[in-house]
Amino acid sequence: MLIGIGLGPGNPDLLTLAAIKALKESKKVFVPGKLAEKLVLPYAKAQILDFPMIQDKKELERLWDKNAAIVAKEAKHKIVSFAVLGDPNVFSTFSHLKRTIEVKYPDIEITTIPGVSSITAYASRTNTSIESSFIVSDGSPVQTKIVLKSKHPEDIKKTLIEEGFNEFIFAQRLFMDNEKITDQVPQTGDYFSLIEAKRGKIRTNNKKMVYFVGAGPGNPKYITVRGRELLESADFVMYAGSLVNPVVLNYVHGESLDSFGMKLEDIADVLSKKAEEGKIVVRLHSGDPSLYGAIIEQIDRLKKKGIEIEIIPGVTSLFAAAAALKTQLTINGITETLIITRPAGITLEKDSIRELSRHNATMAIYLGTDKLRNIMEEVEYPGDTPAAVVYHASWEDEFVILGTVDDIADRVEAEGIARSAMIIIGNVLTPLNFKRSHLYG
Repeated sequence: MLIGIGLGPGNPDLLTLAAIKALKESKKVFVPGKLAEKLVLPYAKAQILDFPMIQDKKELERLWDKNAAIVAKEAKHKIVSFAVLGDPNVFSTFSHLKRTIEVKYPDIEITTIPGVSSITAYASRTNTSIESSFIVSDGSPVQTKIVLKSKHPEDIKKTLIEEGFNEFIFAQRLFMDNEKITDQVPQTGDYFSLIEAKRGKIRTNNKKMVYFVGAGPGNPKYITVRGRELLESADFVMYAGSLVNPVVLNYVHGESLDSFGMKLEDIADVLSKKAEEGKIVVRLHSGDPSLYGAIIEQIDRLKKKGIEIEIIPGVTSLFAAAAALKTQLTINGITETLIITRPAGITLEKDSIRELSRHNATMAIYLGTDKLRNIMEEVEYPGDTPAAVVYHASWEDEFVILGTVDDIADRVEAEGIARSAMIIIGNVLTPLNFKRSHLYG
């Protein structure tokens, strides 16, 4: 048996009686460092295991495996303890060790003895009263939520499902008489009840599936809840290079691969192989994958390989640009029409920008910043028609340049912007003669 023991925040007076009893009864005690060893010393002799603070995942896995083997060898036939500062189940070295042993040595029974965590120690030392909801985080995405005083647990579960949680444990009267712990959430609880909710793996019913997810325009908070859930659950994510804000990739816990420079055939082969291995696979595109996302070719090849697909829409950069400009793209009395297009280039032999501009509607032009001067010479809007270029809409370095059809190219070139921007032309940018909407009577 392996016991994870919480030693509290560092003061020997804050060890619990249960922790001291377990230390005395253990045949072997392991600790992750000298401070823990010092707290244990009055009750048992401890062996320090090396757990360095490094970022190399492969090296960390090697060390977890190595230390798990040392602990498991001792715990196979006798009671062994691993003692840590704080609580063994709260941001603890023990959690990593426990997870490795559960996978590689499933026959070893594991239990824990709680300790005073740094959270409650902080509240005590700062005279802080925690009387409402609060978040404790190490900066990673929130995967778990605990709701205390769950008197109406079934209703709480419904709300949590809407927030993207899909695994639940109901607990009542912990360490008391009539203690209850179950994954079947009841209709009623009491003052001493709680629900733990987790964002677990998205279940795919064993389908071979690739999810095409829109990452949004850049701001990581603009990704949809469904998109974030899939990134968090995915075993493999292939993303569209620098077009995707790297901060969005912080939601990814599995393997990730940049598709920059890859050919269509290679992309489809990798995605299908991962899906056939039974993995949750995400193809992450910038903005919305259905607008200039080049997804149809990928979908066609995946379907021919027997892979199903699902598209999760995203906020396109056009709408982020409109938000940055603080306007709407269709305005009663000015124009009810929005034209979305792009200029000719390597992947488009001929465009229709001149013909489309004759409608005098709002025009949004993707993938054209490097051809801005040619575009403004080609359109048939009056020269004083408002025009805007929004660079990196919704990113931290978002930059808006305003002008007219006659001068916007000069203004943009002066700022040195030649890519990653949205072009918008139309009188909606300076709405002077709009009519009151019928929505307001």
